Amino acid sequence: MAQSPLAALAQAWESSDPQRVLACFADHPDVVQDEHAWQGAAAVAAWAREALQRAPYVRVLLRRTFCDRREPHWWAAEWVWRASADGVWWDEIEQGLIAHAPEGRMRWLRIHSDHSTLRRVTADIPPRPEPWPADVPPRTRDMTYEEILSLHFRHTLSGWGAGNADVVVSCHAPDSLIQTGLMLAQGHARLREMVAVYGAHYADTRVDVHRVIYSGDFLAIYQTWTCTDRRTGVRAADQDINIGVVQDGRFYRWREYFDVRATLQKDTMTAPATSASAGQ
Repeated sequence: MAQSPLAALAQAWESSDPQRVLACFADHPDVVQDEHAWQGAAAVAAWAREALQRAPYVRVLLRRTFCDRREPHWWAAEWVWRASADGVWWDEIEQGLIAHAPEGRMRWLRIHSDHSTLRRVTADIPPRPEPWPADVPPRTRDMTYEEILSLHFRHTLSGWGAGNADVVVSCHAPDSLIQTGLMLAQGHARLREMVAVYGAHYADTRVDVHRVIYSGDFLAIYQTWTCTDRRTGVRAADQDINIGVVQDGRFYRWREYFDVRATLQKDTMTAPATSASAGQ
């Protein structure tokens, strides 16, 4: 298998050379990180140069990266990003990424930060451990893309969107977990509680899936989640990068990366308070 373009990008950032970062991209790249966008090589070069001027020391813990079995030029990753202006204090944030690299260089990249994980650390402080179910058995077979989408829409629309906790927990293994910047729900009892909270506050849920990346071991879904606040009538959308483990028609681990600072849902679930700033 070819090297992951996201692993190459991590190495380029760690080199502190903006030209190495730019070399990871095709001639006309389209890059979005949270609310910031860069289009074209000149804009991406300026992004890399300015980020490394602010914080020239970068360390990236690449937790996982994988490509799609059907379209192997689509890649996903999760990493812990650290950047420092002085090499002593480091700003850390956890991020999910999806990239399109048809010839090994990225034409399209999305980076979603979990801003609830922002913290300032010294180099000797290890990254936070990942919440993970106690037991994820080996898969018995690969799911089809039709099965993945059927499960996903049953989980999101027939389950969360309809306020039906029975449907939601039927899509999860007993020790399964969902992690967002607003909550960590592990086990069926906690999932039922969170479905009730969501259903009491939000209506008219819509989910638009833009990309599925499935390696067999891991799954990523890039989507837009839209809902209406029952109290105010305000309707708004979040773009999510979701990464996890799905086997034999059930979720074992599901992490959702979206902007908790701007989401409509932040009023009903409390994210941890943080004060650091990201380096990118």
